[in-house]
Amino acid sequence: MLADLNATRARAGLSILKLDSRLTQLARAHGIDMAEHNYFAHATQNGQSPFARMRADNISFGWAGENLAMSPDEPTAYQALLQSPEHLANIMQRHFSKVGIAAVQGPDGEMLFVQDFTN
Repeated sequence: MLADLNATRARAGLSILKLDSRLTQLARAHGIDMAEHNYFAHATQNGQSPFARMRADNISFGWAGENLAMSPDEPTAYQALLQSPEHLANIMQRHFSKVGIAAVQGPDGEMLFVQDFTN
């Protein structure tokens, strides 16, 4: 998925994203939480937004965003993200320089993909 993100950005003349281990841990934790508690949303069941989760993990940012996709595989998930104006806006956000990516299998066998972005 990182290669797909960076290829899309490069075609548009944007800088590539660097994979960030702290954002990856954050994305993975959210994916696991969604899978274990059978929900699909940016906010956790206790209402914590992606930005609140970043702050709680001491990840500083001026710009941040999150993409979620549920799909049987990465290519299908990535194409769905590209078709959504809101998700595509995150992918193409020129202020973003870092990303964390996670793929977690949900209880129904579908894959849950989480992309967390910051500057």
